[in-house]
Amino acid sequence: MPSKQSKKIFVGGLDKDTDLRALKNGDYHHALNIRNISSEANTEGVVENIKGNKKVAYDFPTPPQQGKRRICLFMPWTNYWFNYGGVGYADSDLATNIEGFDGHLRDENDPNTYTTWESAYDEDGYPLGYGYEVEVTNYPFPAYYAQQYGPGDNPGEDGPASSTYTDLGEPSITLLLFDIVIGFSLAELQAPTNTFQISYNGETHVEMYNYLTHWVSQNSSQISALGITVSVIDNNSPYFDTAYFFGQPAMENVANHEDYTPGQVFAYALLFEAPYSSDGYTEDGVFYVDLQTSGSSQPFDAGIVDDLTGTLFTTNSNGEEPYWWGAEDTGVEDGYGYATGQEELNNSDDWGIVGESDEAELYITEYLNGLESVGWTVGHTTIESGAGHDIEVVKTFMQANATISNDLTDEGEPINYDTIGAYEDTRNDKIYWFVASDHHYHLILEYDLKTGAIETVFRDSGNSNTSVFNWRKNFLINDIDKVGDVLYWTSRQYGEPCSINVRKSKNSIAAVDLFDDPYILNEEGGTDDISLEDYYPYNLYDPLYPSESKRQYVEVIKRPPLHAPTYVFGSSPSIAKNELFGNLFQFRYRYVFYDNEVSAWSPISDIVRSAFDNNNVSQTNITPGVDNHLIVSVKNSSGIVKKIEVAGRKCKDLGIIGRGNRGPYAIVATLDNNFGAWQLDPDSEQTFRFFNDQAFPLVEAGEGERLYDAVPRSAHTQTILGNNRLTYGNYTEGFDVPKVAFTVTPQYGYSSAGIYGGPNYQDPVTLQTGDAVPSFKSGAFHSFGIVYYDEKGRCSTVLVDSEQKGGNSSDGRCYVKFPTERTVLADIPTGVANFDLTGAVTMKWEINHRAPLWANHYRWFYSRNNTVDEFVQFRVLQAFNNQDPASTDNRIFLNLRGLKGSDDSYITNAELDPNAVPNPDISILDYEFTKGDRVRIITSGTQIGAGVGAPADNVTTTYLDARVSGFEYYAQNDPNIPIRTNAIPSTNALNDDGSEDGWYLIIEQLIDSNGTPIANYNAASVAANTDLLEQAIVEIYKPKADPEPGEMLYFEFSELYGIDTGGRHMGPISDQGYPWTYDAFGNATSGTPAVGEFMFGDVYYKQRNMQRFANNVRGLQNFYVEDYFLNDYTDSNHINIGRANIYSAFYRQQDKEASITYSDVYQPATSFNGLSTFDYNEGNWEDYSRIDGSIQKIHYREVDIVMIQEDATYKVPVQRDILLSADGKGTVGVSNKILNPVVPFVGNYGISKNPESFVANGNVLFWTDIRRGAVLRLSGDGITPISDAKMHDYFRDREEDFRSYDPQFDWSSDYGNISGEMLTGQHQFFRIKGGFNPKHEEYIVQMDSIPAQLGHYNITEETFDVLGEWDGTGVTDQQDILVGGSVTAWRDKQKRWTSFYSHFAEYYCKVNRLFVSWDEGFLYLHDVDEENYNTFYGVTFYTELDFSINEGPSSVKGFKSLTLEANQAPEADSEGFEFEGELNTSYDVTLVTDMTETFVDRHNFDQRENKQYAQIPFVTVNSTGSEIIGLGIGSVEATDLITVVGNGTNFGAANIITGTSSDDSLITYGDQLYYNDSGNDILVGTIFSVDSSNQLTLAADSPFDFNSNFLFIKRNGYAEGDRMKGRYMEVKMRKRSRKLLEIFSGSATIFNSELSDD
Repeated sequence: MPSKQSKKIFVGGLDKDTDLRALKNGDYHHALNIRNISSEANTEGVVENIKGNKKVAYDFPTPPQQGKRRICLFMPWTNYWFNYGGVGYADSDLATNIEGFDGHLRDENDPNTYTTWESAYDEDGYPLGYGYEVEVTNYPFPAYYAQQYGPGDNPGEDGPASSTYTDLGEPSITLLLFDIVIGFSLAELQAPTNTFQISYNGETHVEMYNYLTHWVSQNSSQISALGITVSVIDNNSPYFDTAYFFGQPAMENVANHEDYTPGQVFAYALLFEAPYSSDGYTEDGVFYVDLQTSGSSQPFDAGIVDDLTGTLFTTNSNGEEPYWWGAEDTGVEDGYGYATGQEELNNSDDWGIVGESDEAELYITEYLNGLESVGWTVGHTTIESGAGHDIEVVKTFMQANATISNDLTDEGEPINYDTIGAYEDTRNDKIYWFVASDHHYHLILEYDLKTGAIETVFRDSGNSNTSVFNWRKNFLINDIDKVGDVLYWTSRQYGEPCSINVRKSKNSIAAVDLFDDPYILNEEGGTDDISLEDYYPYNLYDPLYPSESKRQYVEVIKRPPLHAPTYVFGSSPSIAKNELFGNLFQFRYRYVFYDNEVSAWSPISDIVRSAFDNNNVSQTNITPGVDNHLIVSVKNSSGIVKKIEVAGRKCKDLGIIGRGNRGPYAIVATLDNNFGAWQLDPDSEQTFRFFNDQAFPLVEAGEGERLYDAVPRSAHTQTILGNNRLTYGNYTEGFDVPKVAFTVTPQYGYSSAGIYGGPNYQDPVTLQTGDAVPSFKSGAFHSFGIVYYDEKGRCSTVLVDSEQKGGNSSDGRCYVKFPTERTVLADIPTGVANFDLTGAVTMKWEINHRAPLWANHYRWFYSRNNTVDEFVQFRVLQAFNNQDPASTDNRIFLNLRGLKGSDDSYITNAELDPNAVPNPDISILDYEFTKGDRVRIITSGTQIGAGVGAPADNVTTTYLDARVSGFEYYAQNDPNIPIRTNAIPSTNALNDDGSEDGWYLIIEQLIDSNGTPIANYNAASVAANTDLLEQAIVEIYKPKADPEPGEMLYFEFSELYGIDTGGRHMGPISDQGYPWTYDAFGNATSGTPAVGEFMFGDVYYKQRNMQRFANNVRGLQNFYVEDYFLNDYTDSNHINIGRANIYSAFYRQQDKEASITYSDVYQPATSFNGLSTFDYNEGNWEDYSRIDGSIQKIHYREVDIVMIQEDATYKVPVQRDILLSADGKGTVGVSNKILNPVVPFVGNYGISKNPESFVANGNVLFWTDIRRGAVLRLSGDGITPISDAKMHDYFRDREEDFRSYDPQFDWSSDYGNISGEMLTGQHQFFRIKGGFNPKHEEYIVQMDSIPAQLGHYNITEETFDVLGEWDGTGVTDQQDILVGGSVTAWRDKQKRWTSFYSHFAEYYCKVNRLFVSWDEGFLYLHDVDEENYNTFYGVTFYTELDFSINEGPSSVKGFKSLTLEANQAPEADSEGFEFEGELNTSYDVTLVTDMTETFVDRHNFDQRENKQYAQIPFVTVNSTGSEIIGLGIGSVEATDLITVVGNGTNFGAANIITGTSSDDSLITYGDQLYYNDSGNDILVGTIFSVDSSNQLTLAADSPFDFNSNFLFIKRNGYAEGDRMKGRYMEVKMRKRSRKLLEIFSGSATIFNSELSDD
């Protein structure tokens, strides 16, 4: 039958949408690890496999080795060795007498006698030039003292006992008293906190054991609490290094001693042990032991009956009492035992070797034989006169030594590293990537494309308690940007957005690795020329430094000063001029950081009053040089703060907020931050002097109004706008706050310290008596609230207690009684003895509720009073009424001439002397009538008359409040005034001399609730001169309307107070206590509140000298009044309030999932970096619709933000407005707004919840929307669903695969944290990672596999196509995979999907033309490894290509042969090993038609002229030919499993193929022998030979024996069967090789089926 060639080439791409019968020539159904258009040879149309990726070497931190740190402390006394004196420094003026050792062990009854040479001297002490031998006998200490100072005045002579001998107990057991100290750093040993006194005698090993054992029994529990165990060991312990402690000569002496036996115990020591680990960078478990002079001269063990002998510290059976050598007489010197080498230590027989100590206290040598050595000398030093010079006599009691060994026995758990984010620094040809470690060795690394080097930018501590970051492998960081030297990044569940200065951190890591000890900055007193300009503090990398303290160095939010500046007055006598006088000042400060960012301003300082301000009189002559400058204090900060800017203002009474505390701020000082001081004390301060003697640059208006920088607490995505603003989308701000419960109670005339205010009160600062004090406005309501702060300076809104009860409170407000309302019984608590009932007011506050657990601090805020606006308290001189008989006018006219209206008034009409007062503004104290004004009576008045003295000014006990009808000026020459006589006709009643002319307050007569005129306060009593209004002191005030809670401003009012970790408030008087009581809603309160008090309010309580009459004579009299002004003669209506905040009933944590917020600008030309400045007062955010889900990605592109939500994509114009016309066209205009209304892109596509799929290549963007089964491309022509390019069905099926998985599962329940089901379920594995290969213009879409849960058994057979995820054997690991992953490539130039890839990466990135990825944290460079094609991350993968021979797809054809226009190459295994040597082979090819299937082995191809030919074998599936050849009955005996015996068989006639292999593709193939057992075909083995008609030999033993079963051969289509037939044939090529593979075409010889009539 005729046949022909049907040929396919591969210039198209992947086509998963088209049926195989209709697949176009050029397209292919499946490809793995190939490229067809962008080939390495730059030829199009040839399919090539792809070059492997190459690992860039980097040394990751290794697992911490585990083990124990051991310190063995050996403390032998000198007479344990029996040392004796003799050697000195002859050339020293102060010679040292050091004991030597002759190698003998002695006790105190074994003296040593030796002969020595002494010089001869004459009677005047001059040397005679010769000497002589003398015999000297020495006793061990302390017997030495008994011998030298025994009975008699001279050694060895009889006589009365010396005092020393008596003190020693004549003689007795001597005990040394010193401290054993444990510290966890060398610095800690300088000021130790863990000291343990020991009373010790080490003369023999028995004493050693007894005293050490007792010490351990007394102190082991305390030492155990430090994590250290202590025990007593003997010289046979493996941790007692006898070779070190004794030295070789001594050990030989011991071994040769006649009484010595092997294993004999002759020494005891203390062994200290603690768990220890080291990773090569850091150590954990380090501790030290030191001996120091006892901190107590009193022996703690004195008189104790011990459990060992009972007489260690008491009189023994011989009547000997213990004698403690006093701590004051005992010296402990470090350094004993130090030597320059191990041999000198171990082999010297002179234990007097000493060396200079490099450390102040404890010298530690280098490792000697794996040990460190330390040493101490304990004894007593005296200076004795010698021949011609003094001799320092060292009476040594003990020379102790110790070994330190770090025994690492466990290598520790392996550390896993995973790359979770990367950034392309195109400008500098660098890549930065972030590596998460399961052992907290998180890393930021830098790859330099030019040098090929990797540098460490940051390395975390390796300790979960001190690590900076909490990164995890499945939680990616997809948003990283770089501005200048600083990397910025954010990821929703990692909490705070972060940043790090790459240059500084690289320098710091290099210094950490260079120096053995922590590096010390210049600012800390270091000398290595390491400055904060170029380095971070070592704290950031210190494995012992707390995590939260470290994070301030890497968080975008810059922590502001939380404490207000303080100041006091100072005097400079040399400067006569006082530029402060007449003004009140406030200050605030902020931090300027090394990256040129600035913090929010601090709280505002309190007002500090000078002695001049407190004295309420006109002062024309102030004392020169007194109180003429301010000493301002501000707090230092951490190592990222460079400068401290201080702003000050001269307070003014202006602006929309009345009553002072206004005025512009100016920069009055810029200080260098003192980081060194901050290191020692985080509360350290520095000061400067302020004279107000120059013009200072003003701070921009409104700049300091923000309470904090509103950097999001966590944010999902970020971008940098073209105008250099840091922008976040989908973020969290605010906090959840508790229901508060507090009370604020007025204290009338007293505080916790006693009486407050009035004539007897002495100001604790100025020490003046009777002057002005702050107070709270009486007869008014006051509102207070609490604001909470986190450790970063963010604060809540004002929280108020709307149910506040007690203390005259209602509706959450505190009422301060007017002086006339107060009574001792109701208003003075029991026990308060010193008070002024009608005087100044302080406030006591109590907090009962539990603070929110996110808060670190709190501060009170205050609204000022809500009741009284402007007011004046002044004396009425006279009271008049209208006595015209014809009038019914009951009004009362109160004469306020003393206040204003006359030359002698308080507010004078006379021209002011310009030198009279500092401020010539006469309106400082004034009153102008406004409708609604009211008057309250304070004191009972006194009628004016002869013989009537000055008014007593007694505060009335009746609250009287009247409406003011008017305020008029009346004079005697005005005939029409309403002050009339009772004559007929009635006339002007004022004195003719004008002495009563002035301003009059007009009120109605006072009536009670029944309408009855009140006695002494009605018109009749005024007419009768019996009223109490004349010369009364009154308050005229303007009432305030009650504000709505949301309209009220509150102001910073108190100090900053702490909160402990349990939510307890710390109070200045007392702290809050436990336990908590919970209501039905979970609100916690304590019955023991935090208590404090407010000593300043919204007014001042001060004396005012006002006119009055005595005996009809006008004069002046002081009275204490309230006033908003501290001083009536200066601009001083300023109080201790700071920045404003509001109350909001709706305040809570907000997850702004569809909002964008932005920072201030970065201006490198002006050295201003506003990227951490987020000012909510500027409205720096925009809220967008949540209908399309949360914002998943924002990306600045050209002049817009591309905002991709879950279900839609928009363009956000930046500083531009787009106006749409009726036809939908847009007109662009300039906008003052940063963010403007969105413009939608055509097509309902979002990014689902897979922002990691987003990739930008210039202005072309790619991402995946799995919910819609779409892959998108955004360019100038809008959004294109590139998944529709013949891959629509594939990606739709992928959507179904992943439909049940949510990559952000449960995130919204706890934004900013990773916990709970976020970690336990399979959702965390669902990631779609995007990458772009710039060399080949490929967008890579990687859908990660979803693994089964640990221990999960998948009983349902998985049918997912695990494309490319091979384990090296060619079989997918379906048991562990729930959903298979895939890596797919889009060729942008070709506009086609081209291949699947096997490189499943942790992350992808690019830098310019280089494509990179990561595996196990290692960087891999793609398209560079020409020696290892298809090798990714060390594993060699298959090349696959599936295409269709589909000519005449409607007719059934036969397929005869296959031709591949391709090269051959060696086959390799997954490790790249070419297991067939250099043998070049073709492809393993599976052929499938719609009817049949077969397989062509790679060895069955013949290569001719670069083409490969193979006959298509008979089919192996759906064959109609015979596959089974019956052989007859046979058996295998148990004794001979390799031989098959037939029964009536004819094996020789069956054409059996013999061999040794079951692989039908090999020439060694042999037929496979089977029998059937209950329907199951049982394999017996491969037939090796046919021995006879009834005997076969197998290639290997049968797995079992059997008897008389029917035997048969199963043979595939290579041997016999049907030809391949079908309407089309799918060719599935597969090969694994490290060599270059090229495929140009594939073809088949086809012929019409003989059964077909087509």
